[in-house]
Amino acid sequence: MCNLSQKIKETGIETGIEMGKREMIMKMYNKGYTAAQIADVAEMDEEQIKDIIKNSELLAV
Repeated sequence: MCNLSQKIKETGIETGIEMGKREMIMKMYNKGYTAAQIADVAEMDEEQIKDIIKNSELLAV
């Protein structure tokens, strides 16, 4: 596989993983988990979690 094909494949996989992680974060948030609890489970910074929640709420409007 050429480098370009490999990069496209990797980018697609990363995008899918990130989308899945965002969905998990929003499901946890909607079930009442705090940003700190979600950050612990997702192994992310609490500010990143808050940004994801904020951006998802803005998109839902």
